[in-house]
Amino acid sequence: MQNQSGGGQTGTPDTTYNLTAILYHALQGVENCKTYEQDAQGQQELAQFFQQAGQQQRQLAEQAKQLLQNQLTQESQGSGQSSGGGSAFGFGQQGSQQIGQQSEMAGGQSGGAATGGNSGY
Repeated sequence: MQNQSGGGQTGTPDTTYNLTAILYHALQGVENCKTYEQDAQGQQELAQFFQQAGQQQRQLAEQAKQLLQNQLTQESQGSGQSSGGGSAFGFGQQGSQQIGQQSEMAGGQSGGAATGGNSGY
């Protein structure tokens, strides 16, 4: 189901937006459950419950990461991007070539930012 608060407003496909949201909230859930588990010191039943809930959130996060990776790969391949050397975000050799050119212009060295001063990053 598409809604107005999802990917439609961001230019991101709804499925990608939704998977990202699930991943974010599952990871937040893991952190929250750790806090709750610590708060339940001395109450073994509650501590075990929060630990179990955290494990379930961690499993959801792992599953969401895998599905998101697959989704981003499909999107990048479907949008005419080559599948070799790039990423799902469209960063690839062209971007690294531009960075190298900028580095040469800024510092006169082709070795990149690691060999000299501040590259602006």
